[in-house]
Amino acid sequence: MSIEAWKHKDVWTRGGDRFAVEIRRHLGTEDAYEGPHRWAVYAYIYLSHPHFGKFDGPNLWQDATQVLPLHGGASLLEYPMYGGKVTCVKVGADYHHLHDNAYTYYATADEAYQVFRDADELFDQLTAMAERNQPESV
Repeated sequence: MSIEAWKHKDVWTRGGDRFAVEIRRHLGTEDAYEGPHRWAVYAYIYLSHPHFGKFDGPNLWQDATQVLPLHGGASLLEYPMYGGKVTCVKVGADYHHLHDNAYTYYATADEAYQVFRDADELFDQLTAMAERNQPESV
């Protein structure tokens, strides 16, 4: 077996209060118009996070996705399950839309600094949402 048969992905994760944010880079098809790199940012919003209850079904353009700072809007919305029960909402966006060609040439995290900045903004917003819904201490 050859290693070339395997697809490689780079994954960066950051855990928050009842959520996590993930950045992924993998190789796609290179052609005359774009490079081989494909970037995406995903949030995993767990049941106990206050924003989890805002999601309703598979519509990418629902209010729950629209309030999140996702590049070009949500391009992925899934409800991962374990043991027959939804465990979280996975929502995110890729960087492979019209006029996103520059991102396809970014091979490193340093080159894709805008992707990481966007992921930090998403992390900060989900943190603020969680903090707004914390019970007050006595």
